[in-house]
Amino acid sequence: MENRRLTILNLISGNGRGGSDRLALDVSKGLKQRGHRVIWGAPAFCELNEEAAAAGLELLAPDSPDAQGGTGVRHFMRLCDREGIDIINSHHSKDRHLLLTARIRGLRTKTVFTRHCILSGMPYVGTFYYNLMDMNIAVSRAVGDSLLRGGVWRSKAAVVYGGIDIPRFSSPAGEEVDRIRRTYRREGAFTVGIVGRYTGGRKFSPENPSMKGHEFLFRALSGMGDDFQVLVLGVWGDEDIRDLGQVAEYCGLPAGRLTFCNYQKEIAPFYQIMDLNVLPSKNEGLGLALIEAMAAGVPCIGADSGGIREIITDGVDGLLFRHGDSRELSEKIRIVRDDKNKRDLFVKNAKRKVKERFDIEQTVEETEKVFSGLMPGRM
Repeated sequence: MENRRLTILNLISGNGRGGSDRLALDVSKGLKQRGHRVIWGAPAFCELNEEAAAAGLELLAPDSPDAQGGTGVRHFMRLCDREGIDIINSHHSKDRHLLLTARIRGLRTKTVFTRHCILSGMPYVGTFYYNLMDMNIAVSRAVGDSLLRGGVWRSKAAVVYGGIDIPRFSSPAGEEVDRIRRTYRREGAFTVGIVGRYTGGRKFSPENPSMKGHEFLFRALSGMGDDFQVLVLGVWGDEDIRDLGQVAEYCGLPAGRLTFCNYQKEIAPFYQIMDLNVLPSKNEGLGLALIEAMAAGVPCIGADSGGIREIITDGVDGLLFRHGDSRELSEKIRIVRDDKNKRDLFVKNAKRKVKERFDIEQTVEETEKVFSGLMPGRM
C-alpha cells in the first residue's frame, strides 16, 4: 500500500548554521520531492529560509501572531488545525517544549522529536516528556542507546541515520574551490581541518574544555615541527576567534598556525583544500562534518566516542584515537601524512561507506516510513 500524501510541519528554532538545522532542511526537501506537503517553521532570522523557499517549502513562523492576534500555544494549536498538519517534527529543545505543552492541552497532531545529541544527565529524569511524544528519532545508534538508557520506551525510539547530499560535497564548483585555495591555503603546508562551533564555558579560560575538543588537536600538533596549518571552520565572531587563539597558545600551538575562515554559508569547497579532517569531540551524536569530509575525499581522524564510532572503522576508512589522548592523535596524524597508500585506502573505503549508510536519500526514505507508520491504518 502506497504512503498517502502527508502534511508535515518541521519546527526549527536555530539560526540555520548548525548541522541539525541543515539536516532538517535536507530531509524536508526530500520529503517535498516525494510528494508531501512540507511546511518549514523557522524564525525569520534562520539563514536557511531562502533555500527552503527556493525548494518549494511553505515558510511559516510558528510563534508569530495569527490574524486574530493570538500567540503562543493556543495560536500554534489553531494553526495545526487550520493547516491540517499530520506530523510535527521538532529538532530543538525549545520546539519540543512547545509541542509538549500543546500535547498536554489536547493537541491531536502526531508529534516527532529528532534527537541530534547524546542524552546525558540522570536516567529517567525528564524522559517522561520524551515518552509523551509519538516518536523520537535518533540520528545514530549512540543517540538511540542514550535515549533507551535514559528511560525512553523502546516503542517511542527509532534510529534514522543523519545523511548528506553527497554530490554537494563530492563535486563542488571548481572555480569556487580555486578561489578558496588562493584565499585560505598556504602553499606547501599540510592542512588539517576542524569543523565545529567553539564554546569554552560560561566564563572563558583557556584551560576550559571546548565542546568539539579543539584543544586536543592543538596539543597534538604543538610538538610537530613540520609546516602545517589548521583550517578552522564553524567558529565565527571576533570574540570566539580571539578566545580560540588563546586556547591554541595555551596548548603550545602558536595562534599563527590557525587559519580562521569565519562563518561560511557553504563549506563544501573548503574540504577540497584539506589534507586531513579531525573531529576530537567526546560526545558527538553523529558527526556530519566527518561524513561531509569523507564524501569529499578527505581522510579523517575522530575520537573513539559517541556516534563517531559509527562513521569511522579504525584502520579501514579512517583512524580513531582515545578521546583526550593528544599523543595518540599526533601519532595518527603522522600516519595519515606520511603513508599515501593508507590515505588512498581510507578515502576509497570512506566514500563507499558514505554512499551505503549516509546518503540523504536513505535518510529521507526511512524518515518517511517512521512518519507514515504513525498514521492510523496507513503504512
